[in-house]
Order: sequence, then C-alpha cells, then structure tokens
Amino acid sequence: MEKINEEILKSAQYRKGLSIAFFNATNAAISLVSDSKITDQKLLLDTVKFYRDFFLEEHKNYYATVIANVGVNYRAEDTIVQLNEAKNMDELKSKWLSISEDERRDGLIIKVKETLKKKYEKAQ
Repeated sequence: MEKINEEILKSAQYRKGLSIAFFNATNAAISLVSDSKITDQKLLLDTVKFYRDFFLEEHKNYYATVIANVGVNYRAEDTIVQLNEAKNMDELKSKWLSISEDERRDGLIIKVKETLKKKYEKAQ
C-alpha cells in the first residue's frame, strides 16, 4: 500500500512540476516577444508558441538529466572503489565531484573520502 501511495505522490509531483514549467515557459515566451514590433496576431501567437515550446524542451532535458537522477539507487561499495582509485588530491576532488549528491551525503562514502583526503594532505 505504501508503494502505491509513493507512486501516486511522485506522479502528482511530476504533473505539478510540468504545469508550473508550462506556465513559466509561456510567461517567459510572452516576456521575450512583448517588446517586438510584430503586429500580425497569428505571427505573434506562433512566435510565443515557438519560444514556449523551446523553453519546455529545455525543461524536459534538465528534468531528465538532473531532477530524475536525484535519489537514483547507487552502491556505496562501487563508489568507494571509484574513490580509492584516486592517486592524488586532484584525482580525489575530480572523482568526488563526479558522483551524485546522494552519494556525497552517504556517511560511509564521506568517511572514506576524509581518510583519503588526510592521506593525500600528509603526502604534500
């Protein structure tokens, strides 16, 4: 039952986000063309729709690459192996920045990162 409620909530949040994105994209498109010298109403409407659709496509891409990946399952063991492959502080920083925010908040992963960081600071 809890799984069903979670799915309903996610779906509702997704639809709410799309609704907000639609109105934000429409408002941005209107703002963009509000100072234009277009007098033909059909052309003006088509221009607004063009920019609205452009902004919605940008939102879709952002959602797919950023928002949808938040909370994606990961294996802490795999991330730890990845961090342990770093040979110096610069590589550790690079690997740290390449992992997800969820992984960066994982206590076990943080502990490994801090241990490696101390090791590389002593080596400098």
